[in-house]
Amino acid sequence: MVRTYIPQAKVRHLMDRAAFGVGIATGTHDLPTLLQQAKKIAPLHAVEKPVVDQEQMSAMDEASRKALRKDLFDKSRKRLMNVNTAWMEKMSADPSLRERMTFFWHGHFACRSLVPYFAQQQNNTLRTLALGSFRELLLAISKDGAMLRFLNNQQNKKDHPNENFAREVMELFTLGRGNYSEQDVKEAARVFTGWGADMFGDFQFRPRQHNGGSKTFRGKTKNYTGEEILESILDDKNTARFITTKVARHFVSDRPLPDSTIEDWSKSFYESDYDIEKLMTRVLQSEEFNSPSNIGTKIKSPVELIVGLVIHTGGAFEDTRSMVFLQRGLGQVLFYPPNVSGWPSGKAWIDSSSLTFRVGLGKLLLEGSETDFEASDDGDANGIGKENNGKRKLTLRVNWQALAEHFTTTSAAQSLELIESYLLSRPTTATNRGYVSTFAATAADEKEFIKKAFIGFMSLPEYQLS
Repeated sequence: MVRTYIPQAKVRHLMDRAAFGVGIATGTHDLPTLLQQAKKIAPLHAVEKPVVDQEQMSAMDEASRKALRKDLFDKSRKRLMNVNTAWMEKMSADPSLRERMTFFWHGHFACRSLVPYFAQQQNNTLRTLALGSFRELLLAISKDGAMLRFLNNQQNKKDHPNENFAREVMELFTLGRGNYSEQDVKEAARVFTGWGADMFGDFQFRPRQHNGGSKTFRGKTKNYTGEEILESILDDKNTARFITTKVARHFVSDRPLPDSTIEDWSKSFYESDYDIEKLMTRVLQSEEFNSPSNIGTKIKSPVELIVGLVIHTGGAFEDTRSMVFLQRGLGQVLFYPPNVSGWPSGKAWIDSSSLTFRVGLGKLLLEGSETDFEASDDGDANGIGKENNGKRKLTLRVNWQALAEHFTTTSAAQSLELIESYLLSRPTTATNRGYVSTFAATAADEKEFIKKAFIGFMSLPEYQLS
């Protein structure tokens, strides 16, 4: 028998929060190793750059153009699903700090795009700059084709300024609500006129659409460029505090940390010229992060839950579209945030409908059961993964023989103890432990015993926590 190495609580906690979890195949790492691994960048390549034949389109009659647009739209939805599932597989196969930070920024810079290549392009920008300079990341995302379109800056023109992009850059990406004025929004919107993207998602500045001349932004009057507006925002320490607070909420605790801690971290972040890696090193090494009161206390987001389950079992979905259905069912579809503010967190992930589905997820996937669960309607008939109806069989293929070789010991009790330590970030109750023991004891052989033990522990409330 091969004995599984079960990491110490702090190491497992680090892997859960900074890398989606620890599996038999992935192993465990300390922070220096995670940081070293993060130096490697492997972009996502799920779809090719679009090919647009403008002459062909122009030569068509209206009916033909309409049919072609519908065909292109249907293909785009399928390709967007491919981008989604490719990223889910990447997170499962490469549970690294860089991938986890890409996921964090994906929620921070919430953006919908129905053009798969644009979505993939933005995802790779986030991945490349995920642990670099927030200054560079902000500029790159502000010039990103998917984001400029999502926030309507294509319509932000000289004589008709559109304030959406300028407002969200300040409210959601940098300063936070209350740290800018309505006049700042109006003036910044005028500066960002002419910022757009071509049909391939590449940034374009259109001088004829730009509103030139002096503007007064945050008390200073000059003929600003869009880049100078962003620099002015970064000069404000409220930006460092806003980002630091979101990092703390995502990685440490949904409960607010002491003001003194946030102030200390944000001051360091600001003085490092927005070095993300230094901020994350500080946070992940902190007493707050490693405090027992913050271990096993955060409710996993749907993506964290799905990816974690795959990592723990080393499994693979028979049909990758199942991953999109699960995201919809649990309320978090990658590349498809509910609004410009992104996804919620904490207790917002749990309601009476989703909780039953969440706790039954292990049994559903590992036994290949059927479900007729329907996701709540998000109001968008064109949402990703909506073409399936009726019962679904969602199967995760798992090598139970390999897991049995890792977890089978000289006694059933010891095997259960190993599996509990492996799957749960904090110990369960004696009652729950007894339930799993009774359930697993009905197994016909060692392999089935391990499978039932996995299903049992994954059905407990503690498995919903990291």
